[in-house]
Amino acid sequence: MGNIFAPKTTKLQKLLAYIFMLLLALMLVSVFSRTLVNDEIYEQLSIIAAVLSVFLLITMFWGLKQKNSWLRVNLDNQPRSPVKVILSVAIGIPILLHFSLAKGLPVLLHILLADKAITIATIDDKRFGYYSRTCDGGLYLGGYRFWGNDYICGIKKEDWDSYQSGDKLALYGDKSILGFTYQKYTLLTDELLQQIIAQSAALKAEAITGKKSMNLEQARKFIADSDPAPDSNSSSDSKRSPQ
Repeated sequence: MGNIFAPKTTKLQKLLAYIFMLLLALMLVSVFSRTLVNDEIYEQLSIIAAVLSVFLLITMFWGLKQKNSWLRVNLDNQPRSPVKVILSVAIGIPILLHFSLAKGLPVLLHILLADKAITIATIDDKRFGYYSRTCDGGLYLGGYRFWGNDYICGIKKEDWDSYQSGDKLALYGDKSILGFTYQKYTLLTDELLQQIIAQSAALKAEAITGKKSMNLEQARKFIADSDPAPDSNSSSDSKRSPQ
């Protein structure tokens, strides 16, 4: 990229340069973030990124055919092979748009909107080997289909060794409609599940009644009181003695 502050740089070139730097920053956010983007949102943004990539590549090739276009002038002045430059750009644009728009942008918005929450995740599989250059202790999670947005890292070695496909984890972190960022984890047990349900019920009851928050025992009672009464017919049938 040339100097965007050079005297002969046009406003369009400066605008494109600023957009490129913004997309690059969003891509870096996606690479270093521990946030899992909502799978449906990720899919929709991936499609938008793919359509935009096709449009930009068509526009680029059309501009290269124009002898006096600044794209053609810059390409002719490149010290490297024009073919290598074109191939690099043709590969780089889809990758840049995909990670910056499909993950980087929702991650940035997620940081602004997220609240503390607990979510339940099912282990789909372990990543190849515990140690990795980019992700130690990686686990693939169910419900996420897209590469780069389907696993979490940082699981302790002893936990990673003991976990199996199908195990459920309680992930503690920040959640929004755009995704979830986990900060700590624990294996989901029946007792822990009851605590999570009770805590959720306590928050629900507080929102409904406007009263102060309840402890876990009060929340469990709220759950029991909220359950529908058993069917009267089935109750009377159970009291009948066999013929």
